[in-house]
Amino acid sequence: MCGISAIAGVTKPGAIEAMIRAIEHRGPDATSSHAEGDCALGHARLSIIDLSTGDQPMSDATGRWWIAFNGEIYNFLSLREELARSGHQLRTHSDTEVLLLGYQQWGTALLDKLRGMFAFAIWDSEERELFAARDLFGEKPIYFAQSGDGIVLASEMKAIVASGLVQPVVDPESIDAFLALGYIPPDRTVYRDVQTLPPAHYLVWKNGTVRVSRYWTPKLEPRAMTLGGAAEEVRALLRQAVKRQMIADVPVGAFLSGGLDSSSVVALMSEVSSEAVKTFSVGFGSLINELPYARAVAQRYHTEHHEIDLGEPDVATLIERMVQVYDEPFADTSHIPTFLVSEFARRHVKVVLSGDGGDELFGGYSWYGPLAMSEAMPLALVQWVVLRSLSIALRHRYRALSARSHAAGLAARWDDLWTRDVMSQTVIPAQERRRMWGDRRVASFEPGGYFKPGADTKGLNRAFHFDLTSFLPGDILVKVDRAAMAHGLETRAPFLDRELVEFTLTIPAELKVRGGETKIVLREACRDLWPESLWNRPKQGFGSPITRWLKLPSMQPMLDRVFRAGSPLRALLPGIPEGARNGLDYRTWTLLTLGLWLEAKAGVRV
Repeated sequence: MCGISAIAGVTKPGAIEAMIRAIEHRGPDATSSHAEGDCALGHARLSIIDLSTGDQPMSDATGRWWIAFNGEIYNFLSLREELARSGHQLRTHSDTEVLLLGYQQWGTALLDKLRGMFAFAIWDSEERELFAARDLFGEKPIYFAQSGDGIVLASEMKAIVASGLVQPVVDPESIDAFLALGYIPPDRTVYRDVQTLPPAHYLVWKNGTVRVSRYWTPKLEPRAMTLGGAAEEVRALLRQAVKRQMIADVPVGAFLSGGLDSSSVVALMSEVSSEAVKTFSVGFGSLINELPYARAVAQRYHTEHHEIDLGEPDVATLIERMVQVYDEPFADTSHIPTFLVSEFARRHVKVVLSGDGGDELFGGYSWYGPLAMSEAMPLALVQWVVLRSLSIALRHRYRALSARSHAAGLAARWDDLWTRDVMSQTVIPAQERRRMWGDRRVASFEPGGYFKPGADTKGLNRAFHFDLTSFLPGDILVKVDRAAMAHGLETRAPFLDRELVEFTLTIPAELKVRGGETKIVLREACRDLWPESLWNRPKQGFGSPITRWLKLPSMQPMLDRVFRAGSPLRALLPGIPEGARNGLDYRTWTLLTLGLWLEAKAGVRV
């Protein structure tokens, strides 16, 4: 796990070094750079595999090809053998060299061979061509911007800005998207001239032109299968994924929340490991405390368990710190506990496995039940069920929405579960956002294209599609990557293993969610791995008590400052209601995080 940067087609003394300094936290073990003609690559290394010969940027034996790589390729040993049989002479034992030679051997077909998480850039000095690619769900980030005829690329946007080659300008439409969802969708950034390479895409820069292409898309194509058969395959594939992802030349641990996903991962880690698994849990007094559940799992599998109860965190200080960690406005309150548990785990290990992806793939979120039940209901019943049930689901997400208005909207388009899912996750509806913008005309964010499935995707699978293409890569994986890498900690997600993902996408939706029951097939697959106390426990999630936090005395000066007349927030959104500062809900929190970001980026043009 590392930080990468690249500049091609344009030069500026010291730019690549400034970029690497900006993201040195991602790779505190070593930093280096290499210039080859009008391309420079930079790398900040967190040493995980091949500690002695895996330094980057790395070249092939000829010196024609150079690579900077962030991530882990879990099947690199088998690919290494395949390359050796094809006549390649490998000089290291690293997955980085496998990527470099694999691209020479197979071109873009390499991407379908990879099992791992990755963001990498390869420079071909003869063709003067830069190639970059990103994994299926965007576990590892890539941002890029054009500078004249050149390109600037990095793991985080702060490095793009640090290059001095790009002058960031805030994109109002991206701000509107943030107000809608609480995060910047994963096909755009907060800046007009900085782009993100979306998950499962690659880019080619040559002769001043950037071409972006998609190499994989989640296809939810259900096949006929029994619950028992599906569960057996899920168990086998998850075990294979866990075993793959434990490969490392340093100790590997696990986040253990006491939820079904992380508990399954820890159980299977214990099966395949010859040593006690190191597990890490954090609680916050009586506010967020899953420590008893996590402890039960740790005791069952005799893990080397580390837990800490932090009581009431210093929210005011932490939320301002998050502005620097995330680069963009980001309103998911669970980034604070994730940041703190990552700091705690990093004292003991460099790598942890997590349960991320399990909810999106197996239907674990609490809003799926109401959506599934509403699918075949008459219009009046849809309104009643959504009004009653969705409000319960939203409390988990701490979305303080008007359940009544959303119920009416959902019912009006009751034949499309994709629309209902998007609306159920909308923080501030389009009509309210338009009022906030005042006289400024900003196009209201409407997800589509990249996020919207084709007509052949039916029923609840349409909701799963949005969460797999937007919520998972735009919120969940951003949250974990930035929080963990701020401390130089690598996180891995076995549920996002390609074989497991592609099989799970073929499981019928009714084997995942039925009535009020969620994660049906995963429960069938892994129930015997869990302590009995976990069998029927409700999903808690790693959220935060917003209502309490917004009432804290330490938060009041910050709220007064951000919402005052003439503040950057009010200047951008003059139509914010006067009472917004006194809200105790997710809307107020979302506006607060935006206001703090605007304050921190005072020199950026809006």
